[in-house]
Amino acid sequence: MGRMWRTGVVAATVAVLACAGVGTGTAASKELSERSVKVLMDYAWLILPAKFTTPEGKVIEVDKKNKKKETLVPIDVGREVIKVGYTSAQAQLCEMWEEQTVNYDAMMRIQRAKHGWSEQQLLFITTLHRMTIHMAAGKLKVTEKDGEQVVSLEPITPSKETCNDEKRKKVKELVAQQVEAAKASLPPKKAEAPAAQKK
Repeated sequence: MGRMWRTGVVAATVAVLACAGVGTGTAASKELSERSVKVLMDYAWLILPAKFTTPEGKVIEVDKKNKKKETLVPIDVGREVIKVGYTSAQAQLCEMWEEQTVNYDAMMRIQRAKHGWSEQQLLFITTLHRMTIHMAAGKLKVTEKDGEQVVSLEPITPSKETCNDEKRKKVKELVAQQVEAAKASLPPKKAEAPAAQKK
């Protein structure tokens, strides 16, 4: 039964990402179901590191045994992150590295501005985004070994069919929308007090 359930989860995940092509085709109007989002969030939790060192040298530790609820984010937020991750995946497939980075940075600005997430939650968001990229791009493989799930990455090579001019244009548009959303999420700047008039 457990094996069948896990196989079903993998199949569902692939289907989720087919629907997650928001803004890239006819699936644009479809919303990811709660169950589908949970599938991807479960896999993100699976690969979430218990200890992570930032580029600045700061260490973030996650208690994966006792504090899962405190580390996860709400389903609606997970859905937003997955959608952004799908756009990042399209950018990666087309080797649009700048757009991929800008897309991720804009998403993180929005999350920081709208929510008071802990460092552990921000790490989970980053992991969910990265995992969505790998899954959507066909890199992420989930297999079983001795009854345990094993997540691995495999290299892929983009094709001309995957990255035509229309696709690149659409990716640029989606990234631009994300950047504008990030700008809109920032609090308005306080007006500077007028300088005292000289007598």
